[in-house]
Amino acid sequence: MQYSTTTMSGLFDAEYFDIESSHVNDTFRIFVGKPSIVEPQKSYPAIYSLDGNASFASMIGTQRLLSQGGEVPPSFVIGIGYPGESLAVAMANRNRDYVPTEPEEYEIKSLGASVQAGGPAFLRFLSEELKPLIEKKYPVGSANSTLQGVSLGGLFATWTLLTSPNTFDKYILGSPAIWWRKEQVWEWEEAFSKTHDDMQATVFISAGALEVKEHIRASAVDIAKKNPEMRAHIESFISFSDENGWPRIAELTVEFASRLQSRNYPGLKIHCHNMPDENHMSAPPAITSRGLRFVNGSWHPEK
Repeated sequence: MQYSTTTMSGLFDAEYFDIESSHVNDTFRIFVGKPSIVEPQKSYPAIYSLDGNASFASMIGTQRLLSQGGEVPPSFVIGIGYPGESLAVAMANRNRDYVPTEPEEYEIKSLGASVQAGGPAFLRFLSEELKPLIEKKYPVGSANSTLQGVSLGGLFATWTLLTSPNTFDKYILGSPAIWWRKEQVWEWEEAFSKTHDDMQATVFISAGALEVKEHIRASAVDIAKKNPEMRAHIESFISFSDENGWPRIAELTVEFASRLQSRNYPGLKIHCHNMPDENHMSAPPAITSRGLRFVNGSWHPEK
């Protein structure tokens, strides 16, 4: 099947196309950024970025600057997004695709009643439909792929790492929402450890250092004041969280990396580096930059 591509105006060497998924039963918009020079007969790495409508331009800009500086190889950047007339409309289905298990009361209060456990179907879309298509359509090899997800996308990427780690070779987990269902992540991690003696992956996990209870609450209060349309929902979430507990984010990234390191998987390389002075909304660009350098071996954290 041929997919018609549209050249992106003003963003050089970039295009997009739409693909219908039989597993998700919906249409995705796939953004593709190419190396400025594509050499014949050469295979390139691929970087897959979730929330592509919001993340693609930032990801491709960062990747290209790092490539020019010799810190990461020339690569194809793949943004996974949705058609839509606005960012809010285009990103509405992330609450379906990035959720691996059924939500409980806290998750519904946090994200809204539209949350659905579509993660397994979305993973099949990535592994059985999108990746094979990208590898056929572009000079991209199957042996050097990176997945980046932030927030709810980070939850999905973490779940993929712990259930189907060979789907990608490298993972960048940004402020992952692994507080999901009272930190169900530890169940996934324990289940994997009981059936595997190795994990072949390079993993960078990070959050903003300000992503702790007192700062998260203060930020939510500030957002409620500045966004009248969201005020009722956010104030309800604040009241619920005050009563039932606030999610842990920055603390969990450290604990997650430590837990996986303790397994001593021979093929696993993992590092956590939380970003000083950054919050949930400001951290992603820094996480992308540091993450790409770590998983490509150009940044070596001090022991």
